[in-house]
This record gives sequence, structure tokens and C-alpha cells, in this order.
Amino acid sequence: MKQARKFAMSYSELAQRGDRMVSLISRDINEFSKYGYTPDLPTTLGSLTNTFKDIEPDMYWEGHQTLVTNAKNKNREKTTALLGEIGFKAKLALGENSKEYRMFRISGMKRLKDSQLVTYAKHVCATAKYFIEQLASRNVDDALLAECLVVITALDDSIDDQTEAISLREQKSVERLDLGNELYEIISETSEVGKRIWENKNQAFYDDYVLYGSTKSSATDDDEIEAELSEATE
Repeated sequence: MKQARKFAMSYSELAQRGDRMVSLISRDINEFSKYGYTPDLPTTLGSLTNTFKDIEPDMYWEGHQTLVTNAKNKNREKTTALLGEIGFKAKLALGENSKEYRMFRISGMKRLKDSQLVTYAKHVCATAKYFIEQLASRNVDDALLAECLVVITALDDSIDDQTEAISLREQKSVERLDLGNELYEIISETSEVGKRIWENKNQAFYDDYVLYGSTKSSATDDDEIEAELSEATE
């Protein structure tokens, strides 16, 4: 189950804040030790921040999903084109009103879902194979049926690729969010400690630990970037 997002800042700003906190805690580690933190805290936080930054943003996985979807759509077009050719030749060879032609069930092909189209395409090929002698006069032969089966296999495989890409995108989205929440919890906690350390002692150092102030980050929200890029490619 996908967690709720615990931080209001963007993913890119969170990563920047993680880097900044490593520097601040390293500077103030002696003070942090008074609150039970160990000297390896900057290293631990730095490692978590780097792991978080290494996860590609959603726009990357969306792009991958788009590529495999386009490939699937092209295979679908090839499949329907070949089925249409076989069906038209079957109509010429067998007669539009014949029981034999009706076995192909050509009408409604474009409304089929991808998985249904694979099953239907195999049916058309099998039916054409059964009537191969009658269809030979219209140049429906084993070579054409073999070509059709290759295209059907490519479509079937590309459907699997698309399903995997969608699943992977969701997986990476959840992974990035979970890690972001974990990173934010550490940053939030240590920020409160940092403010406690420097409260009424050093205003500049105190301000270093303020997460949400009046000054906005210079980094543009990567969520907005991803939304803008998606709109631009539609």
C-alpha cells in the first residue's frame, strides 16, 4: 500500500536539504552528541540521501512506459492490418454470406482489447489454415500465415513489456516516496534538534535548521517539471 506523502517540499528540494543537513550536522556533531546522536549520523544521513537521489524521477519511468506502449501500438497496427488482409481475401474466396467466411468473425476486431486481439488473431490464423486450399486462389498461403503468427507473437510480447513497464513505474514511485518519507523524518527530527541547540544562542545557525521559511528554494518543483513535460508531449 502506497504511503501518504509526509513532506510538502519537492523531491529535488528534499534531496538538497538532505545534503545540507549532512554539512550542518557534521559542523555541529559535538552538540548533537548531547542528545544521544552518534558521530556516524552525517554518514548515515548522507548514504540515505544519496540512495534517494539515485532513484530516477517518475518522468524517466513514464518515458520508458511510453516507449514500450508505442512499440505495442505499432505491433497492434501490424496485427490488425494482416488480419484485415486475410479477412478480405477470405471474403473474396469464400463469399461474404457464406458460413465459412462467418467463421472468421472479422467484424468488431478494432474494438477488441489487446489481450483479446491476440486470442482472436490466433483464431483467424487457425481458421485460415483450415481453409487454406480454398484461400489459395487469393494468395493466402503458409508464408502469409507464418508472417501473421510472428506479428501476433510480437504483439503478445509487447503487451507483456507494457504491463511490466507500468508495474515498474508504480514500484519505483512507491520506492521513491517511501525513501523520501524516511529521509524527511530524519531531516525533520534533526532540524528540531538543531534549532533547539542554537535557540537564543546563534540566530544564523538557528536559521540553518529552519525547514520551511519565507525564502523559497531556488529549485523548481520536479513534480511541476514532470507535469509540464507530460503536457508538452501530449
